[in-house]
Amino acid sequence: MEWNKDLPPEKAEAYKKSLQRGAVGHYTDESEQAPVCAMIEFKADNFLLDAGCANGRFLANAAEGQKFVGMDISAEMLKLARRDLGRGFFVVGELEHLPFKEGVFDTVISSRVLQHIHDQQLAINELARVAKPEGAVVVLTLNTWTLHCLYKNMRMSRFVHWIDRPLRKKLNKPNALGWSFAYDNYCSMPELTRLFRQAGMRVTGRKGGTIGAPWFFNIPVVMRPLQPYIQPPLRAFFAICRWVEDRVGGWFPFTHKLDKIIVKGEKS
Repeated sequence: MEWNKDLPPEKAEAYKKSLQRGAVGHYTDESEQAPVCAMIEFKADNFLLDAGCANGRFLANAAEGQKFVGMDISAEMLKLARRDLGRGFFVVGELEHLPFKEGVFDTVISSRVLQHIHDQQLAINELARVAKPEGAVVVLTLNTWTLHCLYKNMRMSRFVHWIDRPLRKKLNKPNALGWSFAYDNYCSMPELTRLFRQAGMRVTGRKGGTIGAPWFFNIPVVMRPLQPYIQPPLRAFFAICRWVEDRVGGWFPFTHKLDKIIVKGEKS
């Protein structure tokens, strides 16, 4: 799904439903939320920013009385978040140009947004800028050192784009074999760590997440049509994956080799 400020309401709803649909959707959501939420404090006196909050799924964990701000480029996503959460503040904005003063938030999180940003250092600098001194910044993004990244690069290649054109016309779809994002640049753990340090932050935590490769079960034509028929074994498989992630996600080499990488930094 191409994500921009003009995202229509039906696509915003489709994103929300994709994280609630079946074993793959639930596992994707849980395997991303668990490591991020374990790195931050949900308490009333912790002012929280989710930069790229989408439908507010991370903000739903906020403590009673906790103040938070959800920011996203899509106004439709923010409407969903406001409707579902019933509290908080919501602002349209971009990661490279956060519409906040310096040193406002106790905690800043951003999940699965950085890979869509051309100037990733500027984005991390902005997250650090709006955090208070000694405030926490936690970023989750997809990992370069994975089969998922290789698969993504193949689908973004010129060759696939060339053979995709006749299929798009025949199937009447914007993407048949091609990747759904025009720009999707993953990071390795050393790269993400370097971005944090160059933004003047001290890295205090690193984790890997999502060992179960939900992307594989979403491969069009091949795997996605099978999902309705294999839900029980998928649920059992993903339960094992979550058990493993919780125990080894913070250990090397799992910090560097799982599908998602998460870094926590503290502003000096």
